[in-house]
Amino acid sequence: MYNQRGDIVDFDFADVPVIDGHIHLKHPERIEGIVAVMEAVPYARTNLLSMPHPDQINQNPAVIRFKAHYPDRAYISGGLDYTQVLEGCGRARRGAGENLAKQIDTLKAIGFDGLKMHEGEPQERKWIGLALDAPEYEGMWARLEALGMPIVLHQAAPEEFWYAERIPEWARSYAGGCFYGDGSYPLKEDLYEEVERVLERHPRLRLILAHLYFLSADLERASRFLDAHPSVCFDLTPGLEMLNNLSRTPDAAREFLIAYQDRLIYGTDITSADLEAGDEFGMKASLAKAWVVRAFLERDDVFAPPEEIGFWLYPGLDGFQGLDLPRDVLDKIYCVNLERLYGPAPAPLDREAALVELERLAAALDARAGGEGGENPARRVAAELKVPGT
Repeated sequence: MYNQRGDIVDFDFADVPVIDGHIHLKHPERIEGIVAVMEAVPYARTNLLSMPHPDQINQNPAVIRFKAHYPDRAYISGGLDYTQVLEGCGRARRGAGENLAKQIDTLKAIGFDGLKMHEGEPQERKWIGLALDAPEYEGMWARLEALGMPIVLHQAAPEEFWYAERIPEWARSYAGGCFYGDGSYPLKEDLYEEVERVLERHPRLRLILAHLYFLSADLERASRFLDAHPSVCFDLTPGLEMLNNLSRTPDAAREFLIAYQDRLIYGTDITSADLEAGDEFGMKASLAKAWVVRAFLERDDVFAPPEEIGFWLYPGLDGFQGLDLPRDVLDKIYCVNLERLYGPAPAPLDREAALVELERLAAALDARAGGEGGENPARRVAAELKVPGT
């Protein structure tokens, strides 16, 4: 399946432009790994996502660096900075709402194409402590709606993560554990109700709900939600349950994807964490993600995932059932729908505005570390951008 470089060699799929709407770039030094994936698949462009982080502040320096080097190849969706927003334990500072709204204008001025919010993922919600419909976010939502700036939002998680007897073993041990039923996390329905209240106030938000909004086991509910909120899209980035659930009901899944072909966006969840230089397994796993999602949308048979991501297949299934979508539907899911939201080309990077923000982030990271000398990706990227021609 792979050539000597580790590329999957049977990407024998529809010859259409493909934009991956959901790639995580967390490490500024790994942009060439993302480019290698893009060339191997190949991708016309990608949407690189940054997220808030309790230690890094956010991953904006990494995606800024990518756009500086490859201005036409990536949309970038920024993460928020909670340094001046939270006092700790989820307590919002005075002026938090004004700060968050102002951050949207800063991102827009730099050349960010959208916003990425992971704040609805249960572990991240526990850290931040602010519901999406909290007053602190109100000005931010209003600004995003006024600008028409798209938001990729991860809200909730697979249903089984709230039940000890149903959670998959891989999820129980992943990243400190993904079991959310111990009473310390919000319920899945509570997280959904937050989104409903936000959309009641801001019905024109260009919201892209990641991982099919974790509704792959309830396509009737997914349909009702999309019908009720015409500005909202889902992305088809697999939460691992997604391909398993849709493979169990392939006729209904195919009917859903065709019916909502204008509201769906291709994505993979490829991450720079897997793309350390020389890591052959990580490269193969990244390519396997791209291959599996495309195979699911385009093939008409049952197929197994490559061994690097074999754990994606749940017990009880022989493989994933391809949906054999029509070419015109693929065009929309792979490219047209994302371009409608983000524009036909990425926004230009304003290097001076980017430098101002990078220096601010660098100073905040230094203050957190108690002085210069610690790991500071913002300072490294700022120093590089100051050199003409880089």
